[in-house]
Amino acid sequence: MQNQGGTHKTLEVGPFLVVWLVLFSIASAPAGQVRIFAGARFDPKSWAKLEKLEVKSLGNDRALESHVGQLVELHFQFRSKELRHIKPNWWQASVWQAAPEGRRGFVSVPVMIANTDLKAFDSFTTDHRQMADLKLFGQVLYDFGMNYTFVRVIGTNTFVDGDGYTNVTW
Repeated sequence: MQNQGGTHKTLEVGPFLVVWLVLFSIASAPAGQVRIFAGARFDPKSWAKLEKLEVKSLGNDRALESHVGQLVELHFQFRSKELRHIKPNWWQASVWQAAPEGRRGFVSVPVMIANTDLKAFDSFTTDHRQMADLKLFGQVLYDFGMNYTFVRVIGTNTFVDGDGYTNVTW
């Protein structure tokens, strides 16, 4: 742009405009993306891919790795007594189930729980004699830094909202 004196003026973008553009681009992200936080919401197409799994079917070496990225409904009998605070906002534990026929003892699957969900997760029994079928919803993830496959726990209850999206809550 030139002014009357023939010099060029530069158009300055104020900080307000930059912040507004960033917020607008975040708000207009495509619908249907999986958002994992308290009250996670899934579009019908994503939720249709949910796999119902038992801990005992994942207790074999590397069985969990074949499910990385998948949403799961994981059935178990009890959780570990120990909860380890391994990252600033994350806790590590495991969920357990009696071993499949022909094997003795129990099998487990590692889980990660957000700080905000710890109290709800803590309400699961730690009694190994518990025979009730417990379930949680989560996503199987792989942490490259720790070389660790686990289920990121999202919640235990679901409901479908007016838009047809499935919401997972505690």
